[in-house]
Amino acid sequence: MKTLMCFLLVIFLSNVPAVVFAHHSNAEYDRSTFTEIEGEIVGVIWRNPHVGLWVDVIDENGQQVTWRMEAADLASTLRRGVPRGTFQMGQNVRVAGYASSRRAAHMLVTNVLLMDSSREQEVLLTRFAGPRWTDNPIGGGDWAAVAEVGKANQTTGIFRTWTLDGTSRPSFSDNPPLTLTARQVWEQLDNYDDPALQCAELGMPRVITATGPHPIAFVDQGDSILLQGEYFDVRRVIHLDQSSIPDSTPFSPLGYSIGHWEEEPSALAGRKTLVVNTARVSYPWFDISGLAGIPQSEAVSFEERFYLNDDGTELHMDISISDPGTFTETLKVEGYSLWKWRPDIEILPYQCEVD
Repeated sequence: MKTLMCFLLVIFLSNVPAVVFAHHSNAEYDRSTFTEIEGEIVGVIWRNPHVGLWVDVIDENGQQVTWRMEAADLASTLRRGVPRGTFQMGQNVRVAGYASSRRAAHMLVTNVLLMDSSREQEVLLTRFAGPRWTDNPIGGGDWAAVAEVGKANQTTGIFRTWTLDGTSRPSFSDNPPLTLTARQVWEQLDNYDDPALQCAELGMPRVITATGPHPIAFVDQGDSILLQGEYFDVRRVIHLDQSSIPDSTPFSPLGYSIGHWEEEPSALAGRKTLVVNTARVSYPWFDISGLAGIPQSEAVSFEERFYLNDDGTELHMDISISDPGTFTETLKVEGYSLWKWRPDIEILPYQCEVD
């Protein structure tokens, strides 16, 4: 048995993409200390996974140091009212944020003060950033919370664009019921560095359980449903004309999904739940709120249940996960995700590129 477990451990580690260990997560930023610097913008990128700036700064020794400033994702930045072109090469700026504990001259930027215009303009680049130097900044805030929620609508059902309002943290996140082999692999990983930060291809369940603020949309295609996600431009096809997943289906990061409609309980009569079953998944990581970087085997399967609230303005999702290679029991989370219908929100191209 020990030899078998060691063999499985080697097999799993040999199939983990090396790229996931090459980057970082937001945990690297020291949130207890605010850093403020001044300098000149020498580089700007408007893309995912982060809008970014490079700022030349003269340090205390009189030496020029180029700081790398990392902001929020592109779609959220635009939706907060910070347009492309806000930052220009050669602009003098004051910048504040959280310095990296791993990399020198690297910062998660929250506030930028543009100092070259006739009127100084402060730009807020994260959801929780508040004004630091001026009374009338642009950006900041929860763009989804201030977007207008659509009124009651049952005519289109699930086939609309939905904006995430929140996810619940499952109780098993504190102590996941892992198999011995999976726990050994998990504990031997020094860090789980998010593959999304290297623009690596993502898979199930990450593309539905950990999408951040990015909206999703359901599109009726007759014998199938297209589940479109802004996050990484995901396109999942849910086959409605099949009762089982063919054994010959090749494995892929998104796997293969089949779906059917179920009548809802009597209290919600007249509406149906979309039940989606997915298997043949080759993505090596299990990610859910509060739990990331768990090794995931190809034996994994998922059941998602999507259903509307009474007036059709909210979309809820329950999820169940079975993976005998990773977990000792089936994991079930009722009410894991809540999306709201905000008619003015459209899906934007993700445009992910690494530096």
